[in-house]
Amino acid sequence: MRIEIGAKVKSQRIYLLSSNDNYGWEFANLERLQLDSGYLGLNHIRTPWPDSMLGLPRGPWRIPDYAETPKLIFNPKRKVQDVYAVDYFLFISDKLKSLLEEFAPNSCEYLLCETEFSNGKAGPRIWQCSVVDSYSKAVDVENSPLIRVTKWGCYMISSGADWCFLPHVLKAVHVFRLIEYAVAIFCDQTVKDICKERGIKGTTFRQVGFLQK
Repeated sequence: MRIEIGAKVKSQRIYLLSSNDNYGWEFANLERLQLDSGYLGLNHIRTPWPDSMLGLPRGPWRIPDYAETPKLIFNPKRKVQDVYAVDYFLFISDKLKSLLEEFAPNSCEYLLCETEFSNGKAGPRIWQCSVVDSYSKAVDVENSPLIRVTKWGCYMISSGADWCFLPHVLKAVHVFRLIEYAVAIFCDQTVKDICKERGIKGTTFRQVGFLQK
């Protein structure tokens, strides 16, 4: 059964979207992507926040202008998955990219990577994906046990925290980030269900909360 955007789901649960640990590739040129940092993300020393650290739009999730295109070398003995989480980014297949463009058309930006199998054969099509749709004050902190707000306005999370998300802030949003908790990518029940329906391989979903009614 196909799940349509806007259709009612059994429960308005919210999940952390990530991947399993079954990686079968490595970067060929990570240290050359940004010559002044050696990292995937923006170099915050040379590239300042576009606004305040907790302001919108917040820049660290943008894919940088790399000196080279990211190149991934795959192990031909390992099955290729549809998603790999690395730092704040996802590396995804055409299949998952198509799903995100359908259900979250304005939530992500993409960069086509170069890929190759270690035996010299052409690799799979893999995209670097950054979820750039981000929201502030989307959590009812007072009704979210074990979430503490730091003096800088960020969230400190204890194990087992039950997030209470605000639907008037996250109206019709399927994939998103929170300004106050930069390390995570969140999704709703619709994305989880459609990934299962379409056989997306490698995704993990950990329920962290729910949308208030």
